[in-house]
Amino acid sequence: FSLAVGNSSDVLRQVLDHAVDVAVMAKHVSDPRVHSLRLRTDRLVLFVPRSHPWGSRKSVALEALAGQDLVIRERGSITREVFEARLAEAGVKPGALVEVQTREAVREAVAAGFGIGIIFDSEFGQGPASAKLTVKGADLNVAEYVVCLEERRRLPLVRALLELVPDR
Repeated sequence: FSLAVGNSSDVLRQVLDHAVDVAVMAKHVSDPRVHSLRLRTDRLVLFVPRSHPWGSRKSVALEALAGQDLVIRERGSITREVFEARLAEAGVKPGALVEVQTREAVREAVAAGFGIGIIFDSEFGQGPASAKLTVKGADLNVAEYVVCLEERRRLPLVRALLELVPDR
């Protein structure tokens, strides 16, 4: 049995290639080969070092990100897809986009002063070094799904895991 959590494009490809049995991803799949159950809803938040000028704030308007350098996940991640869509909808043009491959890399780049980080609220965690900021004026809620191949959903281990997903 294998489980993957990661970039939505990558984990979907792993499911379709039979490389993993079950994946957790933040993108709804309408492919008939894939069985999908809604797991929960999360939201994207920003974070900055406490020493940042926004370090004592609780929220910022989306428009405040105009010209700001952002640390964001790679193309193919739902974090990036959703956040860039909301910026575009609002006509907000950020400064430099620092692209990294993992949420841990987002944390490291923000700590090193490369920009404002974007991450799921559930991934933020707690710590005295960073301040979490909600974004006013944008819907940054994202549903997460448990997915598997339709043909594999009745395998005993896969079925057992899917039965743990609460009805939503």
